[in-house]
Amino acid sequence: MSQTSKWQERTVEHSLKDARQKAISRGGKFIRAASELIRKTGKADFTVQDVVETSGMSLRSFYQYFATKDDLLLALVEEAVGDYVADIRARIEPETEPVAMLQVLVKTMFSAADLSSSSSRGMVLFSWHLADTRTEEFSAIFSPQVTMVAEILEAGVAAGVFRDDIDVPVLAGLVMHTVVSVMDMRILGVQMSPRFIDEDDLVRFCLAGVMAPAPPA
Repeated sequence: MSQTSKWQERTVEHSLKDARQKAISRGGKFIRAASELIRKTGKADFTVQDVVETSGMSLRSFYQYFATKDDLLLALVEEAVGDYVADIRARIEPETEPVAMLQVLVKTMFSAADLSSSSSRGMVLFSWHLADTRTEEFSAIFSPQVTMVAEILEAGVAAGVFRDDIDVPVLAGLVMHTVVSVMDMRILGVQMSPRFIDEDDLVRFCLAGVMAPAPPA
């Protein structure tokens, strides 16, 4: 059997590239349709058929790209987190001090969600569902965000301004858990203090938790 010629290799490569772009484009239509349904209803209790009708695509096409509705919701969260991280990194970039970086990060995370919108509430509710049913995959989606927090903390530890008695990955997880929990409760309208926690409260609390202790007098 003769070896594959160069033109055949190029043809296969071009064909695979086209197929990949088509899959991304069509998958994106379903993701945008799901996002639109969440914005309209504030819930994620729509059906696959609802997504199909909103997207203008076929049911057969849906199952070519997503095995289940939860697979689609995972993709929606992944897209949202990717955009979220890119926006935060752009806002942090002008800052040079770790403390200022962390302040910008926490404020941006807090302000990114529309705390009064039905779509934000819908995102929280279906995120909790995915955290329960697809725990490992859901957790992995947030790794770029945790990595970004860890990078800031590492810089602060190296500069001597952040504490070094807790491993940076654990400290990054604590910051993320704190911010996400506060945001989720605020979006759902759950109030556990005399007033709702605002971004300044959250920034001060997170900074107090990561700052290095003052040297003894």
